[in-house]
Amino acid sequence: MNSSGLSFNALPPIDLPFRFFISAPLFVLLSASLIFYSGESLWLSRWQPSMLALTHGFTLGFITMVMMGALLQLLPVIGGIGIAKPRLIASSCHALLVVGTLSLIANFLWPSTMLFFLSVFLLSVCFLLYIGAVAWVLVKKLGQGSAITGLRLSIFSLFLVVIIGLVLLSRTQLWFLGDDFSLLVVSKQLTNIHAILGLFGWAGLLIIAVSFQVIPMFHVAPSFPSNITCSIPVAIFTCLVVSYFQERIALNLLVFLHAIFALSLLWVIKKRKRKIPDTSIQYWQLSALSLLVLTVLYYIPNDYLSKAILQRKTLLLISLFIYFYLFSVIQGMLLKILPFLSYTHLQQRCLTDFSAMKYIPHMHEFLNKKHGQWLFYLHVFSGGSMLITIMKPSTFWLFSLLLFIEFLWLLFIMINTVSLYFTVDKRLNVLLPINPNR
Repeated sequence: MNSSGLSFNALPPIDLPFRFFISAPLFVLLSASLIFYSGESLWLSRWQPSMLALTHGFTLGFITMVMMGALLQLLPVIGGIGIAKPRLIASSCHALLVVGTLSLIANFLWPSTMLFFLSVFLLSVCFLLYIGAVAWVLVKKLGQGSAITGLRLSIFSLFLVVIIGLVLLSRTQLWFLGDDFSLLVVSKQLTNIHAILGLFGWAGLLIIAVSFQVIPMFHVAPSFPSNITCSIPVAIFTCLVVSYFQERIALNLLVFLHAIFALSLLWVIKKRKRKIPDTSIQYWQLSALSLLVLTVLYYIPNDYLSKAILQRKTLLLISLFIYFYLFSVIQGMLLKILPFLSYTHLQQRCLTDFSAMKYIPHMHEFLNKKHGQWLFYLHVFSGGSMLITIMKPSTFWLFSLLLFIEFLWLLFIMINTVSLYFTVDKRLNVLLPINPNR
């Protein structure tokens, strides 16, 4: 592993990211239950209340949950500085995000004034605290330029996503404005911009920024070409700004830029020095290939598509991006982050007594390679069943079942890793003085 230029001296307590990581698959299990409960009607339109609930279960409950937890660790490692008062901020934001997301999902399914105001209040406070804490770090002069630039743009995108999301939620209560056609058009435009900023900005930019750092670090690969690291994040964010005025042009460019990133990612992976079988690499390759498939489907003229595909094209594109790209990267990263954090935190504890290092398991003992491989196969099968369900909604039960099994397995893997960490940590407590800052 290449860790040059990185810092491990300001890591926050490990239970803070762990609580975000453990919570994330629970929301997908809830989403799988929603798919089974809703049946075929869920797939009729992306504007269905149940589809909106499912989308936010995926994006807030899983994607954002994991990313918020991961940033707690990435900031001090990449930038050398962690957020202030990490236990207070992380614990508060986690609780607010969990209850706020559950309230939002419930409000989509069973609209009520109480659930509306509860979800708006909890999520507003959550993101205000989190964005403020992270921004306090990112405004400082930090190293690792390209990665930090991407993180800054990603966090600013999240801020815009939250603002537009609150406007969209509030619109349902602004009865005095009426429900005329112009308001409906504005609402749909804002909804599209909200989705574009969330997927390409908050999630997409964060993944790209992180990949610039973690691919060379974990897989002994060359750095991404400098013209890619310097231009892609800025170009993507520029397109996000343009999307407010010219949505179609911005989308065309965003898809093209992500295709360039996918090709660069595959090139860097191919050039890695450590070419041993690695499930995390398979996830990165799957995500890159998914972006290229998405690009082909997006640009192919509608005249060459069947009527069935044309009717479902938007849903297929969104599903490819969320499930085969974002979910793939996140799962692959979790397979690396969980054992890496566990080992690193325990190693840091042993700096006062190196003889205690013998009690720390090898990194691969924290997460069995075969368990990660099985998770990858489950992800491919569940993703395939998702595409089938989009085209043939009557197969919803298969997707629901495979999704439930996949994320139950992910939860099992996480709990195993976390349990082993705390078992070893408890043993070290007997041998070493306890750090009061933990």
